[in-house]
Amino acid sequence: MKESKLHAVLTAILDIVWLGLLWLVCSLPVLTLGAASTALYYAMVKCVRHERGHATKEFFRAFRLNFRQATALWLICLGVLGVGLADVYAFSQMGVRQGDFLYVLSRLLLLPVPVLFPWIFAFLSRFQNTVAGTLRFAVYLAGRHWKATLLLLLELAGTLLIAWLMPGIIPLLPGVVCLLMSLSTEPALRELSAGQGTQEDWYNE
Repeated sequence: MKESKLHAVLTAILDIVWLGLLWLVCSLPVLTLGAASTALYYAMVKCVRHERGHATKEFFRAFRLNFRQATALWLICLGVLGVGLADVYAFSQMGVRQGDFLYVLSRLLLLPVPVLFPWIFAFLSRFQNTVAGTLRFAVYLAGRHWKATLLLLLELAGTLLIAWLMPGIIPLLPGVVCLLMSLSTEPALRELSAGQGTQEDWYNE
């Protein structure tokens, strides 16, 4: 019994690290980061948390099935980030000082992406919808579960800080962070799936 539990723990740890590495490799083209994030979340919840399926197989299955929509959503995120960063640069060139309204506004324009990013791709990994519908549900989930959203923001900020201070452990971060984030997003998705239903039996176990 102890050996089986130990084996399960070691397998989970290996899957977490391996899925994180797959995410890093599949995100290298940058444009595929959305599909990779959706695949990472799906495989992490199914294979690590629910102990169903093979991590590599489930990752690439989700990557392939969600590629088009995830890429479209990620391009929207990149566009919003681009506009926000352009505003930050423009205001800095204008000599806008810290604390001024325009300075604060330019920083606030950067917030929608980190706020919605975890919800967008977690939702996409579970439900079928249009691009616009997925964005609407992400906004709804982020607002309804605002405490979880704040925690997700802190986790993202903490991850960036750790990556900056200890770049050597970057390969270990994606899987661990995704697992931690799923602790906040899964209750909300379960609540949503209770009203809409899901075709995958393992999710209801």
